[in-house]
Parts: sequence; structure tokens; C-alpha cells
Amino acid sequence: MASIVFENVVKQYDNGFVAVKDLNLEIDDQEFLVLVGPSGCGKTTSLRMLAGLEDISRGSLYIDGRRVNSMSPKDRDIAMVFQSYALYPHMSVFDNMAFSLDLQGVAKAEIRQRVRAAAQQLGIENLLDRKPRQLSGGQRQRVAVGRAIVRNPAAFLMDEPLSNLDAKLRVQARAELNKLHKKLGTTFVYVTHDQVEAMTMGTRIAVMNKGILQQVDTPQTVYEQPNNVFVAGFLGSPSMNFTDAVLHRSGDELVVKTAGLAIPVASEMQNRYAEYAGKAVIFGIRPESIYHPSYAPPGIKPFSIKGEVGVVEAMGYELIVYFTLPNGQELVARLDPRAQLSSGEMIEFVFDLNRFHLFEKESEQVI
Repeated sequence: MASIVFENVVKQYDNGFVAVKDLNLEIDDQEFLVLVGPSGCGKTTSLRMLAGLEDISRGSLYIDGRRVNSMSPKDRDIAMVFQSYALYPHMSVFDNMAFSLDLQGVAKAEIRQRVRAAAQQLGIENLLDRKPRQLSGGQRQRVAVGRAIVRNPAAFLMDEPLSNLDAKLRVQARAELNKLHKKLGTTFVYVTHDQVEAMTMGTRIAVMNKGILQQVDTPQTVYEQPNNVFVAGFLGSPSMNFTDAVLHRSGDELVVKTAGLAIPVASEMQNRYAEYAGKAVIFGIRPESIYHPSYAPPGIKPFSIKGEVGVVEAMGYELIVYFTLPNGQELVARLDPRAQLSSGEMIEFVFDLNRFHLFEKESEQVI
């Protein structure tokens, strides 16, 4: 078990490209932390620096209090599960799982005991004699995880290990990895570009973009209280609706004005936004905070806006509805599946004024 600390860590390549910029991140012992972001954001590079597979240009990296910048990967007491699984095709499942222990000179009897215990944990004890080509994608993924488990490392590093699985198997594998984390009580650092994996697996998530750490917190906090436009737009499917606006003062009230629309600010939010009166802002509202008038829940602060229904995607448990406001702004809503809608229809959409976000126009930081 181990805590991990990135302290002002920078990764710059010889051509001058900076992949990771001044990363400061503390990962607690036994935590399941997910690094999430789009391709090229620096998350895998950060993981590879932690594993010792990439040199650190500047800054310090600590594992369990030890500075490991110049320490070789084999001395860091970590185990890594790769996206490709990296199984030896000519070896059996047992030999793949036992390989690292054999290199370390562990006694044969202990190797058998540790491999069989890990295989039982993962439900692959009946596959130990098979070769990787005889396994399904999900089974190969379990073997790769089992190969890491047998080493009893202080931390598990996982680089998109579920990306090769089909959708149904990914859901199952997510649950299995969560159970495994609780059972092992070990630090997990998990890299993914999949926001669903991040939201459902991590005790905390760290959102990265262009090599810069944007926000670190529990999944629910990051979702409900995003630091900036990027985080707000990256998490959520469909993503948050954004529109340019001006925060206008009308008497004692604040109003968000955007292309002919005036959306009042709830009274309890007036003080929060008062100093931004007269300034350009970005208005954001999530699709699930927009309702069909017949199915708006009690307790919201409703504000109705007419819109023309465009594309309707019936998902069974919800409707994803793309619609256009009178000012030409296109938005998307997640509506109750009981709503009966047709393309081209004009209806009242209900916004919850308790659930919108305002961001500074220039910095794109939340207000």
C-alpha cells in the first residue's frame, strides 16, 4: 500500500513539446484515483512517469514518501496493466501470471499458491492451462489483472484496460475492478478517456486537458460543481449546453441575457453574481436540468422557454431531444420517456433556475 505525490512534475520532450505541465497531485493510500481527459491530455504520460517508463523533466515524484525520480521501474513496487494486456502468446495463463515472480526468484510452491489465489479471485482458475489465443477479450483482461495481483504491489497502475472490451463486458469489468479494489485495499491509479468509467469507478477523479490538471475531487462534486467550461463540457453525456450571454441588472434583479432571451437569476444566487453585472459570461445548463412541462418534478425553480423540437432519440429509459430556441440557439435535453414529441413541434421547455452555471467569458472559470 502506498501514497503517491506528484510535486510540480513536468514532462517536456526533446522537440520542446510539453506533455505534462506543473502537475501537483496527491493520491492517498488505498485510494482509487482516475485520471481522465481527452486523447493527448497528458494522463497516460503521467502514469508512465509514475511507472518509471518515462523520465521526469522537472519536479519530484514520491511513492510512500520516497522520491523515485531516478528509481528503476522494478524497484518502485508497482504493477501496471496495459491497454493491450501484453500477454506472452506462447505461454499458458499460469505461466503468464507467474512470469514476474519467477524472475524474482520466488519459490515454486509460493508461485503456485499466489497464482491460484489470484485466479480464484478473478474467476479464471479453470483457464490456467490455456494459451491467450484461446481466451475471450474479457478473459485476457482478467489474466492481465491477475498477473499484477500476484506481485502484491503497493500500487496498481491501469492504462485504459477495458478499452478492448465490448460495451456489455465493460460494464461487468468495471464492477469487478471496483470489487477487487475493495478486496485488496491497495492504491489504484486508473487512466481512461471514458467519462462513464471515471464517474463510476473512482473515489476521486482528476480531469486533465492539454497537460494541465483542471480539477480533482469526488465524481459527484466534479460533475455538479465544475471548475471551468472544459470540465463542465467534458463530463456528462450529452454534454452541458453553453451559450454566450451578458449578466444584466434590471432594477434589483440580475438577468442573464442572450440573443433576445432574458433568464432571471434565482434570488439566492444574486449575491454570488452581483459583481459580474454588465459583464460577458457563458451560461451553461445540463440536459437533465431541462424538462418537459408535463413531467417537471416538484421543488425546481421553473422558467419556461419555447423551442422547436428537432431530433428525438428514444433511449427507452429517457428521450434525448435536440431543440432550437427562437433565437436560433440549439440545445439538448434529457426528458421523461413518457413525453410524446414530434420533429418540428413547438413546445414549452422548462429550465430549472437552481441548476445553471455561469462562467467568466475570458478565463472560462466558474463564477
